[in-house]
Amino acid sequence: MKALLISIMLILSAQFATAQKKGADELPVPVIDSTICYEGVMSANPALTRDQLYQKVRQWASAKIVVPPHIPTLLYDNPAEGNLSARMMFHTINLSASANTNYMIPQAIIHFQVKEGKVKYTITDFLYTHGEITASYKRITEGGGLALFLNATSEQTSRTHRTEYIYYLTEIDRIIQIHLKSLQAYIKRPVIDEF
Repeated sequence: MKALLISIMLILSAQFATAQKKGADELPVPVIDSTICYEGVMSANPALTRDQLYQKVRQWASAKIVVPPHIPTLLYDNPAEGNLSARMMFHTINLSASANTNYMIPQAIIHFQVKEGKVKYTITDFLYTHGEITASYKRITEGGGLALFLNATSEQTSRTHRTEYIYYLTEIDRIIQIHLKSLQAYIKRPVIDEF
């Protein structure tokens, strides 16, 4: 009996892992261990010293990542280590412009490691606020990266619900790609002599 129970548990866990892998493959965002995670290394202008490159990344994060005035952008700032973390807040993503409105306000943390001539970035720790507004009610929920993943992939949620979350993830990916292109262009710029 124990052997049968163990066999059934192994089969079910294998199917769950396959379903998660299949679901992750269909998402417009990179997923690592059921969590949305962007990682990469960018080459910088080779004329920049590590300190200059660090300052450029810091300037980019302070200028390009827009957060409300009462919330600090930079969460961790250590030039000696070459490590920097910043809060990324996205604009509100609306599903439709009709009277029944669904929207999401996502945010994440972007971590930088700066070394001579290159910058490693990791975007993770996603959080979101999701709202549903109709003529008769207003519902607001909050969640993290795992909830985003499950809402977009779980067979236990309706197809409409999954489609809605795929739309949000597509928009998140589009915005992140714009930010990453902006960062790449900024750290590739030639050094301008100050006068």
